[in-house]
Amino acid sequence: MRRTSFLIFCSREHTTNMAKLPRDFMKEMYECLQEEADDFFASYDQPRTSGIRANGLKLASARLLELTGAARVPIPWADGGFYTDEEERPGKHPYYHLGLYYIQEPSAMLPAELLDVRPGHRVLDLCAAPGGKTTQIAAKLQGEGVLVTNDNAADRVKALVKNVELSGVRNAVVLNEEPSRIAEIFGNWFDRVLVDAPCSGEGMFRKDEEMARQWERRSAGEYVRMQRDILAQAARMVVPGGQLVYSTCTFSPRENEGVVAGFLAAHEDFSVVSPGSGYEFGLSPGRPDWLTEDERAGLTDARRDSLAGAVRVWPHRSRGEGHFAIVLARSGKVETDGDRIDVGEQAYDRTASGSNPKRHRAGQRDNEHELEALRKFEAFRADILPEWQPPGKLAMRGDTVYAQPFPLPDLGDLRTVRLGWQLGIAGKHRFEPSQALAMGLKPDDAQRQRTLYIDSAYADCLRYLKGETLQPDPGSLTGKGWTLVCIDGFPAGWGRWDGMTLKNERLPGWRWM
Repeated sequence: MRRTSFLIFCSREHTTNMAKLPRDFMKEMYECLQEEADDFFASYDQPRTSGIRANGLKLASARLLELTGAARVPIPWADGGFYTDEEERPGKHPYYHLGLYYIQEPSAMLPAELLDVRPGHRVLDLCAAPGGKTTQIAAKLQGEGVLVTNDNAADRVKALVKNVELSGVRNAVVLNEEPSRIAEIFGNWFDRVLVDAPCSGEGMFRKDEEMARQWERRSAGEYVRMQRDILAQAARMVVPGGQLVYSTCTFSPRENEGVVAGFLAAHEDFSVVSPGSGYEFGLSPGRPDWLTEDERAGLTDARRDSLAGAVRVWPHRSRGEGHFAIVLARSGKVETDGDRIDVGEQAYDRTASGSNPKRHRAGQRDNEHELEALRKFEAFRADILPEWQPPGKLAMRGDTVYAQPFPLPDLGDLRTVRLGWQLGIAGKHRFEPSQALAMGLKPDDAQRQRTLYIDSAYADCLRYLKGETLQPDPGSLTGKGWTLVCIDGFPAGWGRWDGMTLKNERLPGWRWM
């Protein structure tokens, strides 16, 4: 099969990134790093680091390298992660629009690796937008277990939804809530919780000069107060024996070791878990010696010294922009599946429409409108996807049908952006499958005669991704109606075939502009 060269699509342009560093930031870094400070600041004259991460829900990293034909340097701390050149443009390739990889700063891949997620876990990504760590976690779950991903900013959660759907995540619920509200509903329910906290962003100064300007407008104290509150709420949601990872993209000791020291002083049931065998790849330990006297208060020497079990990424020591991460384990017996509280399996949930929908209990099938919507979905499934069954349980909000991961507590009036995997909308005359459904399917889930295969080397690839109507060989499709479109064997979206032309059903927000 012919394929378009990765480098043809990824046009190159040279950029420079000389950060204008705030004076107070430079002073603090000189005080912290001392003899290393000159090397640290010299790194700002070097090209910024960038990377891509293979989407393990769709393909293995070796397969990605085979498809792109690129020889890449692996990111040593990230499964499936690879460095890219600064001038490279991986967002300008069809494979990006198929969700085969995620563009992510290399050091930002570290926290999800430290979280030790395994298939079947219940996981919460508390400060998730734009979704890089969420999609990384989803690949580790491999469709098993439950992923709740949240961001409290309504504008940022839109990007989170798009990346979840582009990556083909099938077992995620997306929330737009405050941590305290989520803790009220879930309690200590999650095996793993990730807090990639809002921070002063010092690790991003080389990548984004705007971060340096924002740093001068906001004090570290503002972030510290926010981080302490978020971390305390996150702790409420970790099961006994579970783990929490706290991370930031800043170098500030106050926002890192200082925040965690205060947390440990207030939470005797949590302790630091060291990554174990040394700090390879230029990664550095935490620095308990940077704590102030106030931050040391309430800690034993052993608890204080355990902060060395954190992991720091410094740009002068490794190929990453800058990050801090620490694993915190909650004491207690690790639950097995048999120990878990049974929340009650629900074959069907009905959710009233609205910004704060109220969930109804399982088994209420008295609403004829919603039952008709489910019948339309089942007719579509039997016609296009006869061997496929949606995972979890079906849930509805208005006319929209979701596959919701199981088990899941009643979400009450939480601001729920996605109840689960959005399957589509039951319209007046027919069920209309969603783009999210296409992105989460396997190519062989659809009937062969209802699937159009396109090679990325041909013009129809870009035409389809841009939303244009196609005129494929009439012999390639035999059944009229909804058709799954695949590029190089990976689902790209839907079209409707009338025997002569394929009407493009890729929504405007998904089109390659």
